[in-house]
Amino acid sequence: MYCENLKSLKKTLQEFQNHPKVSSVLLFIADKGQPYKKDLEVTLKAFSKPLFGGIFPEIIADGIRREEGILALPLCYDLKTVLIDLGKDTTEIKQLISNHADANSTNNPAIFCFTDALAPQKSTLIDSLYDFWGPDANYIGGGAGSLSFQPFPCIIYKDAVYENSAVIGVMDTNIQVGVAHGWTPVSEPIKVTETDGNTIISLNWEPAFDVYRKQIKDHSDLDISKENFFYVAKSYPLGLVRLDSEMTIRDPYATEDGKLHIVDHVPEGEYIRIMNGNMNSPLEGAQKAVSAASAQSQNVDSEHFCVDCISRVLYMQDDFSKELDLLNKDKPMNGVLSIGEIANPGDTVLELFNKTVVVAKWNKIN
Repeated sequence: MYCENLKSLKKTLQEFQNHPKVSSVLLFIADKGQPYKKDLEVTLKAFSKPLFGGIFPEIIADGIRREEGILALPLCYDLKTVLIDLGKDTTEIKQLISNHADANSTNNPAIFCFTDALAPQKSTLIDSLYDFWGPDANYIGGGAGSLSFQPFPCIIYKDAVYENSAVIGVMDTNIQVGVAHGWTPVSEPIKVTETDGNTIISLNWEPAFDVYRKQIKDHSDLDISKENFFYVAKSYPLGLVRLDSEMTIRDPYATEDGKLHIVDHVPEGEYIRIMNGNMNSPLEGAQKAVSAASAQSQNVDSEHFCVDCISRVLYMQDDFSKELDLLNKDKPMNGVLSIGEIANPGDTVLELFNKTVVVAKWNKIN
């Protein structure tokens, strides 16, 4: 349900509190015009059922892209939730996730995971989720935050909002997930020879930006520089080479001193390819994701939810309305426009994606 402001959210949460079939709630807030943290927390304190979510660059509510407002999605399933402080060391993070997995062991669960997009321990989070719940679970989630790339409290858990954290919710039901991006490779595989966190220092033992710039020049005759980097790079993401599965996309957003700054981690020693597409490429990806989720779902009266990368909006601009048309084909879509997407496509391992769309369906409240 879409809420324009806190007053509307308060009324909606009261309705959910009194509804016998509402067991828990997913809550998503658009970054622009977001309520003051203290005011939001006062509103949330009146709600006692499990609730979590985050603040995202934008939201999709009732099939409409919205730069402001709040999306509250009721679930008829009890979410078993936990807050993970990603400022802790790796051992503590893994132990927290292990304890939650042990306490909530079930066959073929659905797992929601929303994380602060700027948290440095995201890779530990994703790897641990898959280590403890494995391939039989279906996962969906994404990175919360702002396009300013400035840290702030953006993870919602119960009646508070947290920074540098993640939330995990386990739901004892099957969900259907489709994942796709639509980008195609335009280079041969290139080895990642040195990294530092989310920064690629060298490719094929040469300065990373020099290699990236040459590949773009060879492909399109475009000259990319520090000044026009964001404008050109949005058409040239990186693809992590994966065996027997669609490549995982990584989004370069800036360059400095010959390095490439990436939204999410690119492991040293792996191979990438430079990707590209035209305006139809993301649409083909969206259609593929919708079709994959629909092929698994037998219930026509299901909740439709998506985690769609905000950089797809930045790339497509006004043409993003065409992607919304595809997402809304069966019924109006709800979801978030994220900074990184979390899902396991088909029978492959759990991944953290960029420039990708994830579509999920599950039984809704009647």
